[in-house]
Amino acid sequence: MIENTIKTIEAQVPDAVWQQARDLAARERIPLEQLISLAVTQTVGAWSNESCLAARAKRGSREKFLQALEQVPDVEAPEWDRLPEGYRRGQ
Repeated sequence: MIENTIKTIEAQVPDAVWQQARDLAARERIPLEQLISLAVTQTVGAWSNESCLAARAKRGSREKFLQALEQVPDVEAPEWDRLPEGYRRGQ
């Protein structure tokens, strides 16, 4: 069971970032502390996911990838899943 406790921290934040955070919190009508907590939560989650993906990528190989592709049926894509006529990559 995860214990939900709240920790208080002290951090040094550049003035420009602090002002942006204050403005964003005001615009979103949430307390600055809540905005900062959400930002930390989101960032930790993103870094955790990135680490997880990197670990999974190390377990992969081109051989495994090609084996997986062999299992994909060779059929025409449904109409709703096709690129528009005249589509060119990078435009």
